[in-house]
Amino acid sequence: MMLDRDLVAVSPSSVYRVLTRAGRMGGWKRKASRKGTGLQHPLAAHQHWQVDIWTINVGGTFYYPCP
Repeated sequence: MMLDRDLVAVSPSSVYRVLTRAGRMGGWKRKASRKGTGLQHPLAAHQHWQVDIWTINVGGTFYYPCP
């Protein structure tokens, strides 16, 4: 490759600019924020599961009970 032979080098910003102008750079498809909407409760039984995990130190050995 030309870069391996020290014949050419292109900065990342130049590559980005060229690809954007050529229409090859797609935008990020971000998900809409759910912040502030609160917890969405399940509509039926067994649709949402949650487990609380904590540690108990017994004589220097940690145990991880799950209810």
